[in-house]
Amino acid sequence: MSEIASVSAAQRARLVLDAQRVNDQQRADVVQGRLDAFSEAQRRAQIIEQQVQLSEQRIRDKRNDVEFENDQARQLDEQQRVLDTIDNDTLFQRGQDEILLELNASRDSREATEARLLRDIEAARNDALELDSRAQRAEDIRQSLNDRQARITERRFAERDEEIRQQLDLRISLDRINESRDGPLRPQDAASGGIVDVNA
Repeated sequence: MSEIASVSAAQRARLVLDAQRVNDQQRADVVQGRLDAFSEAQRRAQIIEQQVQLSEQRIRDKRNDVEFENDQARQLDEQQRVLDTIDNDTLFQRGQDEILLELNASRDSREATEARLLRDIEAARNDALELDSRAQRAEDIRQSLNDRQARITERRFAERDEEIRQQLDLRISLDRINESRDGPLRPQDAASGGIVDVNA
């Protein structure tokens, strides 16, 4: 009995060490997950800062556009006054038309730049959302793997405890049979299909 108890104690000690190793690994995984989450948060903060800078640049460009349009409006007013005084000068009129074409081309170029900036900001926001989604999926997978490992460990502990209990029950039954017979009965001597007391 003392031999079985020592074997059982050794097995339980190994199980405890195995559980401690699993817990240490899980703690290491949690620490690594936190470090990864911190790095991801820093990266998202950089993306947000870039988005803010892009927004500020867009505001500055918009303000410049408004100032440019005001300047153009004043220039157009001045041009209109000049046109009123020299209404029949076709050469001057031709020069004015070319200036208006250049102004329109400049305005179109600014509008295209604004559209590209808006597209860039939207793409950066979509990238940030995609990264958040991927990080959440990775966290969910890691959590499910941890849960699965915990269930496997619990099942192994239960199987080992059941095996040890069955061995102890068999040993006690054999000891009872030995006490009621003339000689000891070893586990290998128990015939298949024979009567064995398992009510220990």
